[in-house]
Amino acid sequence: MTDTPADVLYEGANGHYYTDCQVTTNLRTERWKPCIRQRDPDRRLVETSDGGLLLLTPTDDLPAWAEIRVDDRGTRVVDTRRPLPE
Repeated sequence: MTDTPADVLYEGANGHYYTDCQVTTNLRTERWKPCIRQRDPDRRLVETSDGGLLLLTPTDDLPAWAEIRVDDRGTRVVDTRRPLPE
């Protein structure tokens, strides 16, 4: 990964990728609730709004179908295989 506007990228156990901005927003808006943060190795476990658990692990690699976009919502990872939400 080179020259991205994201400080940290996370790979979710759900197969999705998130920027630090997305993680912070989800925690701030209480869509996710922090459960456990492990420092070595660095991992986060959060509870999602539907009551599930999501493990987030920092990564330096994005798959070819993912790209980082910056807009008025912040820096986010977009799955380019799907149509954009309105």
